[in-house]
Amino acid sequence: MHEEIGSSQLSTRPPTQARPARPVRILTMLVLSVALTWLAGYWIRQGEIIALSAQMTEAVPSIPGLTALLVLAGLSPILRRLPWVRGLSSGEIIVVYLFVTVATFMYGCGVTRFLIATISAPWYYATPAAPIDQLAPYIPSWLSPPEFIYHKWLYEASPTGEIPWEVWRVPVIAWTGFFVLFGGTLMCLMILFAEQWIEHERLVFPLVRLPLQILGEEGEMPLFCNPVTWIGIGLATLMNGYLMTRAVFFGGPKGTLNFDISSGISDYPWRAIRPMNIDLRPGLIGLGYLISTELSFSIWFFYLFQKLQALVLASTGYRVGGMPFPQEQGIGAYLVMGVVLIWKGRDAMRHAWNGLLRPALSSGDRLPYRWALLGAIIGLVAMFVFFVSAGMATWLAATYLAILVIVGLVYGRLRAETGVPLLWAFPYGQQHKVIWNFLGQSGVVGQGADLRSPTIFAMMGFLSRGYFPTVSGYQIEGLHLAERTNVDWRKLVSTLMLAIAVGSVFAFIFHLEPYYQEGGVGLRGGIWGSSTARQEYAQVLRAEEMPAPRDLPRIIATIGGGLLVGGISIARNYWFGFPLHPIGYVLASAFGHKLWGPFLIVWICKTVLLRYGGSASYLRALPGFLGFAIGHFITAGLIWGSLGAALGGPFLRWGVWFG
Repeated sequence: MHEEIGSSQLSTRPPTQARPARPVRILTMLVLSVALTWLAGYWIRQGEIIALSAQMTEAVPSIPGLTALLVLAGLSPILRRLPWVRGLSSGEIIVVYLFVTVATFMYGCGVTRFLIATISAPWYYATPAAPIDQLAPYIPSWLSPPEFIYHKWLYEASPTGEIPWEVWRVPVIAWTGFFVLFGGTLMCLMILFAEQWIEHERLVFPLVRLPLQILGEEGEMPLFCNPVTWIGIGLATLMNGYLMTRAVFFGGPKGTLNFDISSGISDYPWRAIRPMNIDLRPGLIGLGYLISTELSFSIWFFYLFQKLQALVLASTGYRVGGMPFPQEQGIGAYLVMGVVLIWKGRDAMRHAWNGLLRPALSSGDRLPYRWALLGAIIGLVAMFVFFVSAGMATWLAATYLAILVIVGLVYGRLRAETGVPLLWAFPYGQQHKVIWNFLGQSGVVGQGADLRSPTIFAMMGFLSRGYFPTVSGYQIEGLHLAERTNVDWRKLVSTLMLAIAVGSVFAFIFHLEPYYQEGGVGLRGGIWGSSTARQEYAQVLRAEEMPAPRDLPRIIATIGGGLLVGGISIARNYWFGFPLHPIGYVLASAFGHKLWGPFLIVWICKTVLLRYGGSASYLRALPGFLGFAIGHFITAGLIWGSLGAALGGPFLRWGVWFG
């Protein structure tokens, strides 16, 4: 962990400017951004919602946002040569890039698609074994249409193919408002922590280098003028070309680079380490090259450490499904890290609070810390009121909201420090499950016949199984990009908040149209998250009839994860050169099965380059790795995703997942 800062150390100097800033035509850029987001909606609708050829919005950065960046960066030199036309500045391109990226983030399976599935599942998926339709009346009409027929049409198509906006208008407005509140709260937290992370702790923001390299803002040879970049693009194109050919002409096993190296292990206790997949994703390898060697080492080390835990527990005869509970360890580590971050940021928050009481103290602040603190307080209170108004018990609303916000804060820190290019790099669903585990089902459901509170709790589970809180990663990177490209923070904040609102409304439109026209169950993409939503509601019914007690093994794993990440942090503070990084443990616990293979490869490559060629070799190879990631995004996301969306058939045999 880094040293703390005092309130007296908070910088009051203006942002450093490498060159005179040219005013950003913010209104023009926002109009262009909205138009590009709308056009991207048709592409996402066909490619993700209907055909499911590629999850383009899951990539980091999202494929539509990256496409907008590449197109505008390519057009900018041409525009500069036209008479009476002012070319696009880097800041203006960054505004469009961030807007389209965040707006199309809202289209993703982990946000609007999961939300629609969650608020409709109780009406449509009731069975005699799980009559979850009993819970549907507890969902307020301002959050979901209140009649069965509208949900039946959602899954099976309406007679006219039109969206019944009379019942959807209010829920769309309510949920859009909620997303803006949640995103605004996280934005305020990112502002509060920005200067400490950027100026005092000197976090490196690895992913910020990608757009800056594309725009030529790194003071080096422009990325696409470097032949090493094209070697990386060529390798990604050859690899994906092989997988595409195998899928289209030979019906290969859905063209994949996922290998289970434990498939031949069947003897006990060794089979406890299964599965042990190496998922060679070019995006993770290419962008993972930006991550430090100690962190990449820690990620694969702690993943293997968890497999060792499973082996040791199995050897002692301990057999419980899911052991050693890596996700539970992950949420414990996340929560402890969140508390540590808040403690380390206490001086910044104290400075912001003093600025609220005595505005003269904040007159020289680089960022509006006092307004950010006020915005965070208002946002938290408003979300709490939203939860309680929907029907959730006050104590449950406060507890769940605190966990969600802490996870969003920690994820923002992970992106700032490590740049891990993965939206799912958090303990999947554990923000929700940790409450069930610690309190038991009777503690959540309570006594009596009123199931309103646990029903709303189940509905809000999409916030822990989906990835909306990870929008904080784009927000903190956006603040850093704004400073690097001379974009005023006010314009940056308005861009990101408007992107959430516009993206939410557009996402509802582009999801509801194909659902009511063709029926959600008839689409290849289906209504993602329906099965998970059914399980959440069914759990409420089971808890009422036969409540399960507290889950002691998972409680121990959660506490153990928190203690271990705390111990690693202490060791780094007092043992110079300690080789393990606490964030490596957090990431290995949250999503290690996807990360460890790519980061093992990256660690080997960087270690060899740095040992035998020094930093010069590392920098010479960097464009090649970035090109490898860009080439994958273009060929597997842009080209293959478009072919699958347009032609279907054999072009759907290889489903590309970036998450």
